Amino acid sequence: MEVLFHFVFELIKISILGVIYATLTFITILIIGKFKPESWFARVSKKKFKLWFLSGLLISIGLFAFMFSYWGDHGLGDSARVPVGYFQVVKEINGNDAYIEKEKYNQLGIKNFAFDNHNLYAETQREFNGEKGDYVIWNLRTDEWSFYKTKEDYLIEAEKNNYPKPAEFEEFFEHYKRHWNGWRFWLLP
Repeated sequence: MEVLFHFVFELIKISILGVIYATLTFITILIIGKFKPESWFARVSKKKFKLWFLSGLLISIGLFAFMFSYWGDHGLGDSARVPVGYFQVVKEINGNDAYIEKEKYNQLGIKNFAFDNHNLYAETQREFNGEKGDYVIWNLRTDEWSFYKTKEDYLIEAEKNNYPKPAEFEEFFEHYKRHWNGWRFWLLP
């Protein structure tokens, strides 16, 4: 039910954004058409409603497709996603279980994490890590995980390679807010 409610909300938001962007496109084409009376802009601006409606329709279709792309998919309902680079994402379900997925059905529960352009650094959920280690570094480019049994093991590696310390890790929601709030919230589905 949460997914359906969120999906309907996104459709309404796409419709509103489509109207706004179509109106801005329409005004821009009208202005250019006035200054260049022999151009394509002047010709298409003669049928004003058709221009506005078609541009709104195309923009809405584009926003809908974007909503399901790597750059626009933030999850629906009780699931959430944060892109971290190299087409990799951190996912969360039910508002409290964050996880990473190396390949389909190979998941690892994580608590707090940090990431840079090439790696994700995380504290694992001990009850779901299969005794692999309390910390993991996920190479986003190669999709490989490196486990560290204890915090001390991770800190030794972090010192050598200038990785973020566990005190710098943040919960999923903080990363989600930082990425999806602001201009993305207002200008994208």
